[in-house]
Amino acid sequence: MCLETVFKEVPHLGECFIYIDGSNIAYSRHNKLKKPRLSDILLVFDYLIKTLEIKKENIRCICDPSLKYYIDKPIEYNVLIEERIIIEAPKVADEFILSFALKHEFCFIVSNDRFRQYINQLPSKQWLEERRISFLLIDNQVCLSPNINYEKDFCLSRMQESSELTTLDILNRINKTEGKLELY
Repeated sequence: MCLETVFKEVPHLGECFIYIDGSNIAYSRHNKLKKPRLSDILLVFDYLIKTLEIKKENIRCICDPSLKYYIDKPIEYNVLIEERIIIEAPKVADEFILSFALKHEFCFIVSNDRFRQYINQLPSKQWLEERRISFLLIDNQVCLSPNINYEKDFCLSRMQESSELTTLDILNRINKTEGKLELY
């Protein structure tokens, strides 16, 4: 299921912070000279803002410090760092992406990296699976794919106060889950 569909079905997810693994995106389809592409980072950033309507202030793009030496457009890249659109990590970005993600009750991480070397330092493998969003870039199109079914697997009451639930909401949930209801 594409993320656009998930955000339509579960609109509260749009209020979450999103951490972009900028280096992972830039290297995902390097140019003819084997240089990581700044345009791909911007493509994902624009997609989040324009298509998913995520607030710009809820998006953090964190990149490895070495990316500035290899990126195809270093001048533009440095301008984006100065404007704080891209945040350059002092060392490997993965550690900082996960560290910031741990500070939120829930957030998203856009990366094709599975962060295997950090699994033992995280609350659980499921914690990462609930938050990591895979991506695919084809031409100028972005497809973000969550790794779980948020409506089914993620307890939506984390995003809603139980006092906001109506009887109709509860009945709809019971109907969708074949009688197995998790309110908390």
